[in-house]
Amino acid sequence: MKVPLSWLKDYVDTTLPPIEIAKILTMAGLEVDAIECKDLGFTDVVVGEVLETEPHPNADKLCLAKVTDGNEIHHVVCGAPNCRQGIKTALAKVGASLPDDGEKPFKVKKSKIRGCESSGMLCSWKELKISDDNDGIIELADDVELGTDLAELYRDHIFEISLTPNLGHCANIIGVARELHASTEEPLCLPKVQMKESDKEKIEGQATVEIKDFSLCPRYACRLIKNVTMGPSPQWMQNRLISSGIRPINNIVDITNYVLLEMGHPLHAFDYDHIDGGKIIVRPSKEGEKFVTLDEKERQIPEGALLICDENKPVAIAGVMGGQNSEVGENTKNVLLESAYFAPSSIRKTSKKLGLMTDASRRFERGCDPNMVEAALDRASMLISEIAKGEITKGIIDVKEGEFKEKIVECRVSRTNKLLGTQLVGGEIESIFQRLGFKFTWDGEDTFSVTIPTYRVDISQEVDLIEEVARLYGFDNLHQPISAFHNSKLPHSEVFLFEREIRARMVSEGLQEFMTCDLIGPSLLEIVHGSEMNKEALVEVLNPTSIEQSCLRTSLLPGILQVVKYNCDHQNSDIAGFEVGRVHFKKGEDQYHEETVVGIVLTGKVHPDNWDEKPREVDFYDLKGVVENMLEEFGVTASMYKNNRLSVFHTGRQASVYVGELEIGSIGEVHPGITRKLGVSQRIFFAEFNLQDIFKCRRDNHQMQPIPIYPSSERDWTMTLKEGVAMSDVFKIIDSIDSRLLEDYQVRDIYRSSKLGDGLKNVTLRFVYRDKKKTISQEAVDREHARITDKTRSLITI
Repeated sequence: MKVPLSWLKDYVDTTLPPIEIAKILTMAGLEVDAIECKDLGFTDVVVGEVLETEPHPNADKLCLAKVTDGNEIHHVVCGAPNCRQGIKTALAKVGASLPDDGEKPFKVKKSKIRGCESSGMLCSWKELKISDDNDGIIELADDVELGTDLAELYRDHIFEISLTPNLGHCANIIGVARELHASTEEPLCLPKVQMKESDKEKIEGQATVEIKDFSLCPRYACRLIKNVTMGPSPQWMQNRLISSGIRPINNIVDITNYVLLEMGHPLHAFDYDHIDGGKIIVRPSKEGEKFVTLDEKERQIPEGALLICDENKPVAIAGVMGGQNSEVGENTKNVLLESAYFAPSSIRKTSKKLGLMTDASRRFERGCDPNMVEAALDRASMLISEIAKGEITKGIIDVKEGEFKEKIVECRVSRTNKLLGTQLVGGEIESIFQRLGFKFTWDGEDTFSVTIPTYRVDISQEVDLIEEVARLYGFDNLHQPISAFHNSKLPHSEVFLFEREIRARMVSEGLQEFMTCDLIGPSLLEIVHGSEMNKEALVEVLNPTSIEQSCLRTSLLPGILQVVKYNCDHQNSDIAGFEVGRVHFKKGEDQYHEETVVGIVLTGKVHPDNWDEKPREVDFYDLKGVVENMLEEFGVTASMYKNNRLSVFHTGRQASVYVGELEIGSIGEVHPGITRKLGVSQRIFFAEFNLQDIFKCRRDNHQMQPIPIYPSSERDWTMTLKEGVAMSDVFKIIDSIDSRLLEDYQVRDIYRSSKLGDGLKNVTLRFVYRDKKKTISQEAVDREHARITDKTRSLITI
């Protein structure tokens, strides 16, 4: 929420510097994230008036404008479609400095444009960096004096305030003013409403309101203002709206937005002549109803959503957005102004189902003041009468089920001191309630009976009042003694401890931990999984904030690939990282499954450049080494590797890891087609393992073995194999041979050459033999080695 200091000072008479105000508001619970000094960085830009225009002789889309700044005439070439006689706009004179995206500001010079001289420049909001509106040149209000420096006109301090959901009463300028008054005791001055109704016409007979369900709409009020003059709102109002982050539209819409920001109560203006029968019907929607909102989108209205209708059609989605069919425009003459109180739960449900969140819906969701309905309506009607010269018809239509009474909540001094650890007396608490504007009575001993204003929807019980006392007394004045430490008797979850061990293992391997979002988008899924993606397994978000966060991940790979791409795009190409996170699946119509996995990624060089060792690129076996170390750490030793032809990996550089018949994970090089689509030129190696499966297979008892007493003897054996023969098949045969002397074996070398022939390779294995009871003889080693190699050769196709 943006709060201009100049606007705030209208209601609180304060001379405190902006930084001090920000500190006071933050300590009161209204966290000020930033203070923007609205000095927009342009010079020599003044208010000018277009005296006359004529077409450019050499360009269809340009015109020649004669502009005055009150002292002299400037001839300017302009391409804006709204450049016309009589408008006041922003004139950057020759020599003016305008903000630019580069390091140096843009200087306005006298120049020739398509053969015609231009002495200056007429500016849009975007060119002056006031807003993003670039539809044409700025149109200023008629009451702005010619020659006024626009930098002075727009300079202000803007507070950026983050409001928690319980502070809905502060989502407006008056609410912030009340808090500043309560904290500083500076005088509070609220705007006075002096509305003059017409004696000629009455609203009775011209407009009626019918509420079908008072549980959804407890109160609905409206006024009729006739013969309005449409046009831009005054410059002071436009300045405040822009400073608060709202683009000016026209005087009627600007007034409703202004009152929303000022008083916190949403309003809506209908073109009365487009309301059939002058009748407003507030009703729940029916199944299948569609409606075109002000943003020109046709929306399917969820059944039961609250609609504002006339005799024949819906004209607004209650509390969310109005309709295009009753929009106030340049031809509007008569305005029906709505002010209502809608049930917060109803507005929240409608907003979420539609995926449409507006300034009005946010305020209704948090709870508006039902007793503010008429005051906000009268305030807006008064401004329309003053600014748009409208005639307010006599009377108001106000339909409600009953009165909205203020709550009475008791607050004990003893309970307050006990909770806050203070020694406050009744007079101090009484002072705080007075500053907050609460009415109360005190029994003279311990208990206050406090009447809670209806705009304070966050206060319903004693502890809420104690919180108010703490806020105004000052949280930094509360000194609680440090309590003694009490350890929980509940043990940690074993799975939680195992995740922590996995993280420690990964860090010891030199990997950096990543944290990516569980939500990903269809475009990234399409890149990674392509046409083989199982869409039925995807868990989709009903109301995503963006299309790129619209479904839950089924693997850590997409998110980690985003991290790799981001780093590579920023010239950080050597990456070794891991992530422990959740993946999500859908099984059937309403069955959902969640698993914890660890993802490992390696790409770039193994180590940085060094003068005595040339760097090399990571490969499949670097990743396999990390995986083997992890599995060995947790005693998962009986693992086998098998190529399952997974589409996300390179066909010949991948493996699925098994313990017995259980597949616990997979490793491999990310398919080159995926890296090309991502725009990453280097090879990426990725592994993903299911932690629940590893947890099942782990062996906690590690038994140390003594160093053997008797020496070993080694033998090498080279055999020729076809390329398609997996080494795991060879290992299975060797493991199946019962040998008392064979202690270990491993691959020493793989040799390929054209001399061997196409599709062949030489594999050298080293065997280690040892007799645990005596020194082994050479003859015994030779016999055993020959037995094992002969049997292996006979059982495998070479």
